[in-house]
Amino acid sequence: MVNKKTKIYVILLIWSAIFVQLFINSSINRESVMVNEVMSNASESLSVGEVKAYAYYGDSHLEEEKQESIVRNIASKLGIVSEYEIVKDIDDNQSIISLKKDGLQGETCIRIISTRKDDGADSNYITVEIRLKANNSEMVHQLKKDVVKVYEKLGMSANTNIYLCCQKKGKMTTEEINNEIDKFMEDMSAKEVKNVTFDDTVCVYGYSKNIDEYVCQEDNKVNVNIAFSYDEKEDVTYVHRAIPFIDKSF
Repeated sequence: MVNKKTKIYVILLIWSAIFVQLFINSSINRESVMVNEVMSNASESLSVGEVKAYAYYGDSHLEEEKQESIVRNIASKLGIVSEYEIVKDIDDNQSIISLKKDGLQGETCIRIISTRKDDGADSNYITVEIRLKANNSEMVHQLKKDVVKVYEKLGMSANTNIYLCCQKKGKMTTEEINNEIDKFMEDMSAKEVKNVTFDDTVCVYGYSKNIDEYVCQEDNKVNVNIAFSYDEKEDVTYVHRAIPFIDKSF
């Protein structure tokens, strides 16, 4: 059985352990370009749209009642006022209070995560994850802006990730993939940093000076990411795009 410390590690890994120096200011223009690119590409169909945000919420001790109040307050600010579930995972060293909502437009999970440090103090984190069901990439972009505003109202500057996964019928050729990469990097005003290829998967990381938000992967700045994976059974090529990086396996 996976212990609770491992659960916390998995939740925060992509934010704190592998990647460092994550900053956010005004990546709105490039995000808009990415979203519009997906919307205007008739050969693609959006299958997944996700927005994630994370912020440090201080090191004061928060009682369980206060933690639950915080996630309910954030949900309310996002328009979630009913038909949600509160899930609690608590022990002496850490607690996770989650508010989950499965709605017509998508799935939302709001968490407050508190971990006990060696010195006895608590470290508190708030995460918001929204996964859209509707085939509407424009809504992803708007949701990201709404989530950032909620964090700002709470006095926090959120680290964010926006992810779009589209599908194309058939297996894309190497030439088609390379053309798609070149177009994406050009549209994002980005320079290719790293290209990883294995089996039927291609993953390319890039960096754009026009996007203030970035992560450091090894010694490289990264803030745009595109990848391609082929499902032989479905005969579909999945095209993954993200700012600043794809935060899942594919």
